[in-house]
Amino acid sequence: MKKNRGLYIHIPFCTHLCSYCDFSKLLYDKDLVKRYLDELNLELQERKIKDITSIYIGGGTPTSLDEEELEYLLKMIDEFFIEGISYTIEANVENLTPNKIKILKKHGINRISLGVQTFDDNLLKLINRFHSYNDTKRVINEIVENGINDINIDLIYGLPLEDMNLLKKDLDIAMTLPLTHISTYSLMINKNTKMYIDGWKEKDEDEIRKMYDYIVSYLKEHGFNRYEVSNFSKDGYESKHNLIYWHNEEYYGVGLGASGYIDGIRYTNTKSINKYLNHMRNYESEILKEDDICFYDVMLGLRLKEGILENKIINKEKMNELIRRNLLVRCENRIRVNDEYLFILDYILKELL
Repeated sequence: MKKNRGLYIHIPFCTHLCSYCDFSKLLYDKDLVKRYLDELNLELQERKIKDITSIYIGGGTPTSLDEEELEYLLKMIDEFFIEGISYTIEANVENLTPNKIKILKKHGINRISLGVQTFDDNLLKLINRFHSYNDTKRVINEIVENGINDINIDLIYGLPLEDMNLLKKDLDIAMTLPLTHISTYSLMINKNTKMYIDGWKEKDEDEIRKMYDYIVSYLKEHGFNRYEVSNFSKDGYESKHNLIYWHNEEYYGVGLGASGYIDGIRYTNTKSINKYLNHMRNYESEILKEDDICFYDVMLGLRLKEGILENKIINKEKMNELIRRNLLVRCENRIRVNDEYLFILDYILKELL
């Protein structure tokens, strides 16, 4: 049976900085983009990439590139694309134009992950997003008109000033759109973000739990099954690329700050743009022993509704204790987190690992 192997490509540029984001990112600069794409091309060749079953271009905002830059990026990836594999790009509503969608389609991209965050125009302004609900609706229609039918949206819940009514409204609107996948994340306010500096606080855990439980039941009722803690899809539309991560399978990571896992070695590229442009890419790497592989199998695999094979868990005593406490469930030869307690997965992993 052929193993899955992914290719992740990081485009760190954004046309503006969202007030909650602490990802590895840079403000768009045309000269810097040119130098970065040239260096990215070099890395793609040096990694000796082969046997790819999915491609994912993330960021930053890949669609912050102009049409010529986007064409250059996708041409360098063409040699790794095989008809039939999952090929995803992340996009922002405000810079995904009809011409860019046509370029994506031409190069084989068959899945788009759209950073929507919320459909409420007031909340969008608060988090420094530059699109509206009407823009989102128009862009999604343009994606479908161009023959790309696998569409994910990211939604954030627990935003300041958001209550259950606004959350329900967001979900109601999502159900009117031709979506196949929804990723939901509770707002985290990290240091060095504008929201933190402005003094916004995260909602308390009880309120976030109430929102999460509502999302799970609402989406299930509307045909979106939770297959991972934060991810919901229609049947057959699970993210094939992200499943590679959660199954602890291999993937190449290319670009600024990108991580990879190939031939038993986990590595992370530098987050320094100057080092990256001067060919000093590697920040750290780790050769995994058997115990390390089991650790990652458990840490990543328990995020999934299907769980993991019982023989992956080394600490059987702690596993049995968590089963007695009804936090874990045994089903034949697999162990999974009880659906009711997926919300406290971090606590369960800490106990187990």
